Amino acid sequence: GFANGLDTSYSYIHKVDDMISDLLYDAYLKHLINSAEKPDSSVVMSYYNNNKYDKYLGPEKYIVREIRVDNRFFADSLLGLIDDGVDFLSIAKNFSSTNPSNGGLVDAFEAGKYNYVGQKAFELSVGAFSEKIKNPDKTFSIILLEEKIHPTPIPLKKVQKRIESLLIKKGQDDIKESTFNGFYKNKELSIGEKYSIYIN
Repeated sequence: GFANGLDTSYSYIHKVDDMISDLLYDAYLKHLINSAEKPDSSVVMSYYNNNKYDKYLGPEKYIVREIRVDNRFFADSLLGLIDDGVDFLSIAKNFSSTNPSNGGLVDAFEAGKYNYVGQKAFELSVGAFSEKIKNPDKTFSIILLEEKIHPTPIPLKKVQKRIESLLIKKGQDDIKESTFNGFYKNKELSIGEKYSIYIN
């Protein structure tokens, strides 16, 4: 560049100060960001305990028993038996293709899971059973809502990395703000006229 006289060109002379300022600013900002320390486990634990019911609450989940059969008319017959008071659990054990040994018990699931059965479960009250449900695989289900599991905090180990990242970001922002605010308030420093328009 020097050999070809670029240092004497108009564009270089006009832009060099701004380019140097940008480089220095970026390097200094990177230094500030890298100086933010990783929070220790006690800080992470404290943040989690203070925010777990606001920011880290898991979804409500439902547990159902399902009677699933291949035939529409058979499903109607079983639903009739349940309406007549026959025990849902015994019918599930004898006829359901879903976990018959455990009375059609299905693992807990949250909203948006388990297709039409899942949708219907969230419309029921505990102890109530559904009408016949046609499934995407052309089977038919009748479900009984066994239990509602109310939202509980997600375990710390599952959100620890997320909290650490959040605290590091907060530390970086605090360092940047306190550092630059310190410059602005320092009466021994003056800001060049060309940069004063950027300062409120």
